[in-house]
Amino acid sequence: MVDGYILPRIATASDPLRLGILISGSGTGLESLLCHQRDNTCAHESVVVISDQPDVLGLKRAQKHAVEAVPVPLLHSLEFESATARRRAHELQVEAVLAEHCVELIVCSGYMRILTAQFLTPRLGRVVNIHPSLWGEDGAIYPGVHGIRDCLTAGETATGASVHFVSIGVDDGPLIASEMITIRSADTEESLAARVRVEIEHRLYPQVIDALAEGRVKSDGIQFHITS
Repeated sequence: MVDGYILPRIATASDPLRLGILISGSGTGLESLLCHQRDNTCAHESVVVISDQPDVLGLKRAQKHAVEAVPVPLLHSLEFESATARRRAHELQVEAVLAEHCVELIVCSGYMRILTAQFLTPRLGRVVNIHPSLWGEDGAIYPGVHGIRDCLTAGETATGASVHFVSIGVDDGPLIASEMITIRSADTEESLAARVRVEIEHRLYPQVIDALAEGRVKSDGIQFHITS
């Protein structure tokens, strides 16, 4: 399961790992990471934020923290023969921005686009995501954009959030870390999603990125785990 995943170099506070953050929306998770970097001595730094949506709040949050914010909107569909060609053209633009900023680790934070195999294959182990679901043997128990809704519909008593390496599939890459919370009887999709973000995601994601940059994410040949 972990074959072919090459993790980023071990960095230090004096030579930090260079992060590129991919977003599509308001960027609350992005801001949590930027505040974490501001308030702690980290072995990583955010050097660019890229959004596929041009006028989202997340770009303004990046600018507030003096991080370059670059909108890379999806190109007009009429310019391309197929949806696949359109996706690759967009990714090539994203890749150019990442290369310009010498990005070493790509952090998906509310990024709503599915990355292609052409983009991911040479970067396995250096693209991470956080998803609001607990993890099973085959990936997220509730994958996709409606994971919280699906969890509630199934009558689950607990849910959580999981940080994973992004793979060719959807929300099925190797798990790095996961945490759980109990679902309350009064929880709605909106309230539960907010609780998962505040109680888990905004804390867990920066911690996992710390571990990656410091070389504390290890493989036993079957799965990844974080060492102290």
